[in-house]
Amino acid sequence: MVSTNRGKAILIADYDPSWPERFEAERDLIYAVCGREAFTRIEHMGSTAVPGLAAKPIIDMMPGLRALDDARALIPKLESIGYAYVPEFEQDTPSGPGMPLRRYFRKDVNGTRAFHMHMVEQGSEFWVKHLRFRNYLRAFPGEARAYAELKRELAAQFNAQLTRESDTNVGYTDRKTEFVERCMGVMEERIARGSPVALAEHDPGWAELYVRLRAGIVAAVGGDAADVQHVGSTAVPGLPAKPKVDIAVGAVTMERAGAIVERLRPIGCAAYEAAQSTDDWIAMYWVVDGRKIANVHVVPHGGDRWRRYLAFRDYLRAHREAVEEYAQLKRALAEEFGRDRLGYVGGKAEFIGRICRLAGVPT
Repeated sequence: MVSTNRGKAILIADYDPSWPERFEAERDLIYAVCGREAFTRIEHMGSTAVPGLAAKPIIDMMPGLRALDDARALIPKLESIGYAYVPEFEQDTPSGPGMPLRRYFRKDVNGTRAFHMHMVEQGSEFWVKHLRFRNYLRAFPGEARAYAELKRELAAQFNAQLTRESDTNVGYTDRKTEFVERCMGVMEERIARGSPVALAEHDPGWAELYVRLRAGIVAAVGGDAADVQHVGSTAVPGLPAKPKVDIAVGAVTMERAGAIVERLRPIGCAAYEAAQSTDDWIAMYWVVDGRKIANVHVVPHGGDRWRRYLAFRDYLRAHREAVEEYAQLKRALAEEFGRDRLGYVGGKAEFIGRICRLAGVPT
């Protein structure tokens, strides 16, 4: 017997760098209409929130509520900017159990679905699971590529079995579950063996430590590095940070990056998991007497990552109000995520992207 599906054909599009900007513009519109105080924050979730990941070209947003009942007063405000509240998914259906702890909205633009909104309480199971999966894919590009391949395969199978149109893509969604659950298992293990994010008040000694470490890097790598810079929070006066200096090593070419890595090993640097590295980034850490004192980022000199590192640092150095906003965000995220370090890093992504765009560099 040939199985059949109900639903609209699924389009998986290549990653579009404009997706983060579309999210931010829509988020700011929602804040303007509903009031920023209506939410703890609004997160970009789903595949469009993962750089480089192919996805259905629909932006998924997750506003965090202090209490689920707060959603009721927001419905007419959201309807005024084109959102439709869809309560039927809160109840059980023949396709599966409902989601009574989520308030789901959708919005079309020019007759095409453009936004999905999943409104839940901050800290709920839905909130935690979706942020963890997003953050995992952001941290491990190889897994993101595998997920994209799986989605394209499932979409092709699903589209070949369509019988009629509806608003449900149940079969496609259900068949991604095994991949997602495996990733969640990996994340839970990482969190269990991790240590809590510990922020320290800014220490002028960080700049002095950088100068000493930079001298060691320059002596070790020679002409394979075009420049070495102090980046990240420890490079911004007055900003609290994890007490590890971030150093960007600008490789003349990434073909020489391997040589840089090997020359840094004898002075105490080791590479993080290979799965976290990309074609334009190798992450290393520097250990002295068993303690990590620095993160070393080997990237192409003058490339997009290099430009983001410097532009973000320089913008914060020049804008005190941005430093204060970032400090408040970091403290809140450290309290919320505890041992979930990828959650802490993921929570900063939208802020960093916004500052980079204000500084005029690609995100």
